[in-house]
Amino acid sequence: MWRFLDLDKIDGFYSAAIFESIGRNVGAGSSRETILFWRVRSPVVYLGFHQCVEDEVNADYCTDNNIGIVRRILGGGCGFCNEDQILYSIIGRDEGIIPRDIQEAYRKVLGGVVNALTALGAGGVIEPARNAVYSRGRKISGNAQGRFDGAVLVNGSLLLDFDFELMDRVLKNPTKNLRPVTCARDGMITLCDMGISDVEAVKKALRHGFEEALGIRSQEGMLTVSESKQAAILMDKYMRTDWIYRMDHKRDMRKKRDH
Repeated sequence: MWRFLDLDKIDGFYSAAIFESIGRNVGAGSSRETILFWRVRSPVVYLGFHQCVEDEVNADYCTDNNIGIVRRILGGGCGFCNEDQILYSIIGRDEGIIPRDIQEAYRKVLGGVVNALTALGAGGVIEPARNAVYSRGRKISGNAQGRFDGAVLVNGSLLLDFDFELMDRVLKNPTKNLRPVTCARDGMITLCDMGISDVEAVKKALRHGFEEALGIRSQEGMLTVSESKQAAILMDKYMRTDWIYRMDHKRDMRKKRDH
């Protein structure tokens, strides 16, 4: 029996602190393995742990338009998110039912997204080269993975709708994680494009899809006191410029040493 948490709309920086905190508690055995859903209250860019802001994001535009840059603890590529995506984190124990092999872990978890899309009548397939799920030939779900402190996390997004014009202004390479296309609009599809707009129905299908793919049941729960306290402490890290620009600073230091 896993725990199911739907935090609805929350701050993007707080979301990164929350899934790290839950991961640490799950890994320590003090929290149940968890299916976590949320949506961001205002637009953010989630940056992969190993990425440089300078390479991926038009940072000045983000500053001028109050768009957060959130460096997550997980790897993978960057993604632009607003309230029109359901975001999820599947948080298990490192020695649990999520396979240790990275691609096998994606295959097992993303099977839940495919299950949901099938139930909604949209249909979907896993695109292993990009750790994504495609529907009708276009990307509808991007994903990232990480392991730390005895936990494994597979995070992703499911597109209800999308602001393609805003993403084009925020990201320097908006088609980077897509099959070859001239613009992101050609390479991505949303549930709204397919006439599916009932958010609660989508959440229900996604929850059941993950349960089926993982071979589990889930029970609605709440954040523990420990998770909430740890997330509040972690928020300081996620808001700090030295964390957000961590890899940029490391690269600058290497360049100075090399010269």
